[in-house]
Amino acid sequence: MNIEIVRILGIIKEKTGKEVRVYTETEDEFYSTVDAEIPERFLGRVTQIEFNENNGKIYFPFKHNAVRYVGYIDGATAEEKPIASLIATILENGIGREKPTNKAEALRSAIVGESSAISVQKTISKFSVSNMPCSALAVYVSVGKVKDVLDFMENFKSDENDLCVITDDFTCAYIRFGSSSQEGEYRSLTDYASLLAQTIHEELGIHVKIGVGSLVGGFTDCAVSYQQALTAIRMSGVFGEKSSVATYKEYVLIKMLEDLPKYKLQEFLEILEDPEAKSMFADGEMVTTAEEFLNTSLNVSETSRNLYMHRNTLMYRLDKIERATGLDIRKFQDAMTFRLIMILHKLLG
Repeated sequence: MNIEIVRILGIIKEKTGKEVRVYTETEDEFYSTVDAEIPERFLGRVTQIEFNENNGKIYFPFKHNAVRYVGYIDGATAEEKPIASLIATILENGIGREKPTNKAEALRSAIVGESSAISVQKTISKFSVSNMPCSALAVYVSVGKVKDVLDFMENFKSDENDLCVITDDFTCAYIRFGSSSQEGEYRSLTDYASLLAQTIHEELGIHVKIGVGSLVGGFTDCAVSYQQALTAIRMSGVFGEKSSVATYKEYVLIKMLEDLPKYKLQEFLEILEDPEAKSMFADGEMVTTAEEFLNTSLNVSETSRNLYMHRNTLMYRLDKIERATGLDIRKFQDAMTFRLIMILHKLLG
């Protein structure tokens, strides 16, 4: 639960008398000025303030701590759009939010998405932060030695404009400023992250997991890239990836699916999965074999080596998967369908 949104909604109702409801875009959180209200299903995406004359509601989008929300005022008229705009601004920027007192806190607030656009601009100006194109790395330190990693990264930086900030007890953000050539910069940034993870392990003996966000237009948008980097780390954990670096680009499809309501994911799964195949997807040994086969780009020899499995045993298992699911994952199209089914299983828990 987002306590700050609950607090702000209470103040809005007290000052304006308006009943306001708020959803996350993914519909997994709901807040209302009406106590214990059961949420109605909200479908569709709102990109601007709009009045629906059929139901007497004004819908408005906003972001809070880098999370996208949709709110609406019930029993409204078209003339009350300015009120909706004001409420959206208050929800996005907070009321009486404590202002950062030093550079590290100001940077952290901007990077994690707690600062308003105006506050980020003030941070850029006050602390002479570059506003050139940049990408965010989220460096997760499971052993809790985040300060040691931060100190190391400060010396590792390849450009004096780059920024390193502790964002929580286990995570640092590394903002790397670079070329406006997005594709080339993204590949080099992934290599850079791999080198950073390897060097931290060699020099400090600490294993880290690094998420790589996409290139954004400037520091004003770095929170977007940082949230992507965190998402890459989380997705990597969900899918059991062993690599020390995870890029958001790898998980865009998964994130798109994750943002859909769960009932919709269930519908997709029922379409794609043969009912008789459910037991196979519950068989850990068979799923591990299939995942390794997909991860090696459908290479039988490499999969056999990685699993210490005889080639004939692997072929037998692939045949068994085909009989159970109707999918021959040695074929690219069937492999993609199989992968999608596994993703849906993971997202549905």
